Parts: sequence; C-alpha cells; structure tokens
Amino acid sequence: MTGDHSLRDRRIVLVSNTSWYLWNFRGDTIRALIRLGAEVTTVAPEDAYRERLEGLGAAHVVWRFDRRSVAPWTSLGPLRRLRGLYRRLSPDVVHHFTIKPVILGGIAARLERVPGIVQSVPGLGLAFAESNVLHVPALLGYRLALGGRARTIFQNADDMERLIASGVAARERSVLIRSSGVDVERLGAVSHPADSGAASPARPITFLMACRMLWAKGVREYAEAAAALHNRGMNARFVLLGDPDEGNPDAVPRDWLENLRLSGDVEWRGFQDDVTGELAEADVVILPSYYGEGVPKSLLEGGAAGRALVAADAPGSRDVVIDTETGLLVPPKDGTALAEAMEKLIRDPELRQELGRRAQELVRAEFSSDAVVDRTIEVYESALAEGSK
Repeated sequence: MTGDHSLRDRRIVLVSNTSWYLWNFRGDTIRALIRLGAEVTTVAPEDAYRERLEGLGAAHVVWRFDRRSVAPWTSLGPLRRLRGLYRRLSPDVVHHFTIKPVILGGIAARLERVPGIVQSVPGLGLAFAESNVLHVPALLGYRLALGGRARTIFQNADDMERLIASGVAARERSVLIRSSGVDVERLGAVSHPADSGAASPARPITFLMACRMLWAKGVREYAEAAAALHNRGMNARFVLLGDPDEGNPDAVPRDWLENLRLSGDVEWRGFQDDVTGELAEADVVILPSYYGEGVPKSLLEGGAAGRALVAADAPGSRDVVIDTETGLLVPPKDGTALAEAMEKLIRDPELRQELGRRAQELVRAEFSSDAVVDRTIEVYESALAEGSK
C-alpha cells in the first residue's frame, strides 16, 4: 500500500465544497492516510461534519465561498484564501473534489507550486450539459485546473474520454478509479425483507431512493412514477431519503417535498446518516438521475446489499446498473418508462432476486472501498514522486 514513496509524515490536504462530502465519500481514505502516518488536513466550508472529520484525526480548516454564485469575480476571494492556506501549510499533496474546489484549488496549487496535485472529477454534472450557459466557462476552468503536473481521477470512462477528447485533460495524467467505494462486508450483512413473492396485502414491495434533493437526481420522475403505480393499484411503498442541498441552484424546494409527503404517494423521510435501516426494508434501490455522476453511491450501496437496481441510462449509473443483468435502465427524464420498469419488478419476484444477486457480485468484485483507497494512495505516491524530482 505504501509503495516506494511512503506517505509517513507527509502533509496531505483534501479540499471539498462540504465537510459532509469528505466524511461520506473519503472517510476511508482519511483513515488509511492517518494509519500510514500522514498529516491530514481537510478543507471545506463550515458544516455539521467538521467534528467527525476531526474525530478521525484530521486537522480541519474552514474555507468560505458561495456555492451558488457563478460570477467569476466572486471566486477571487476564495482563490486568494486557498493560496494563503497552501503557503501556510506547505502541503506535499493536495486533492480537490467537486467542481469549484477542483478549479480554484487546481489554480491555487499550481500558482503555489504544490509538489503533488490530484484532481477528482466524480461527475461532470449539469454545468457540462452543452445547453447550459456554464458549459464553456466550466471547460475553460477545468483546462486551467487539470493542466501542468496535475493528475486527474475520473470515476467513469465516459467523463474521462470526453475531457481527453476536448483537450482539457491529458490521457497520460488521467486515472480511472470507478467510484469512491463502499464497505461491501458491512452492506452485505444487511438483512432482506421477508419476500413471499409478488406484493401482497401483508407486505408491499418497497422502493428506496436516497440522494441529495436535486431535480437532476430524478426526484420529480420518481414522484410521477409512484403516483402512477398507486393509481394502477400496485401494492408498493416508495421511500425517499435526503434533504435539499440549499447551496445548489438545482435544489428541490422543501415545501415541494412536504407537499409530496402529504400526497401519500412518497414517504419523504429527509436525510439519514446511515441508510442500512432503510435498506433492510427495501426490495429495490432506485436513482433516476439524468446528469453525469461519478458512480452513484446509493446504487453501489443497494448493489452491495443485494438489491435489484433501477436507474436512468446516464454516465456513471450505467457502470453499476447493467440493463437486465444487475438492474433495469430507463431513458432519462421519463417518469412513464420509470413506472413501467418498477411495475415489472413488482410483478416478478424472481427477476428482483436475480438482479440483486448479480448486482452484489458486481459491487463486491469492482467497487470495494479497500480497493479504491489503495488505488487512490498509489496516485498520491506517484504525484509526490514526480513532484520531488
């Protein structure tokens, strides 16, 4: 794991747009780095997960910036603060996550000549849709941030090939690490609901969707499908986990979610720090997200727990949902097709079980957190080795 270039006593800085992201997606990496003797500092705006990161043994620095603003001049202050932070910490390796930290952090790290720069592109997101006014500025920002000696980690091949083809990323400095990984042993131990076959008055089939409450995650389509299936008399429950991401312009309004809960079609339960209890109730895990993701963690968690999966046919999701093998893929933004796929799984218990079995095999083989952590640390060592020349 440590290779020829040990990270002991090296200063590693991880930067994201929320402490929640670092805790939820990079906690295992932080633990591994600390076990190796590295000095880890996490950098993010203030939120409730700061103390958890510090509990892992990481130092934490609060970095302020406006996640909603897209005006270039609002980035000057955050960029200046990052440059000052890098001068003060003198990191050996910096690793940036999510679009603004990647762009601003990449520029700051190049200007301050940080030896090892690692950039993560977990998903291109809505800003990279060609119809979005931010498409060209986002490409220009990434071109600056991913240049030089920076190594870029992609979570799916679609995103990697797109940015290489556009000249934004260099193939020789691009690395594919599919997902941030999941704890396959812990999730594999999650119990299954008693399955007597097709839905019955005693036990409806339960669907689970867990994500940030963003329109692009397919929240509206999920609600439409749930209403349609209830209208058809399907005996099913539709659970929705997650809170609105108030710092995101695509956030679903809280009052819309409250009205959805009152409608009786969907059980919106808000954010759950640990989804294993809800997974134990679920027969199917669903994410109709229609914009490019890395590899969605909720689908990986569902697969690791042996649940059948349903997703929109979009980059990242289709890395884990292989149509008719580990789950069912539907066209993006199509609530009608989503309802048809869900009804198929309600009516066919053998298909649900077979898809769940194969999904679990795939996640165990290709998406374990241990493998992801080992591969990430190899990238750190490689970046550090080149930076020290």
